[in-house]
Amino acid sequence: LGDAQKQRDFLERALAIEEKAYGANSRQVAPTMANLGNAYGSLGDARKQKELQQSALALLEKSFGVDHREVAPVCVGLGNACGLLGDTRQQRTLQERALVIQ
Repeated sequence: LGDAQKQRDFLERALAIEEKAYGANSRQVAPTMANLGNAYGSLGDARKQKELQQSALALLEKSFGVDHREVAPVCVGLGNACGLLGDTRQQRTLQERALVIQ
């Protein structure tokens, strides 16, 4: 559990630095945002995981398009969060989308 907490803390700091350097709406921050979401998921906070994954996905879709390979891993992470929150239909949709993209 301690490692996941440290990971979250490091990623929160990294995201703040990246947002300052590139802007909060830059695609440069999306990978760190998605990883931070995964860290929250590891800590049992699926709602925060979903929120961060949705934000990262929106940034990547805006920059690359909805079917670009960069969005696939975030679709998986968002799908995992949806599954943890009981939305298995959305989980399946997102994971199938990721498979098609990859």
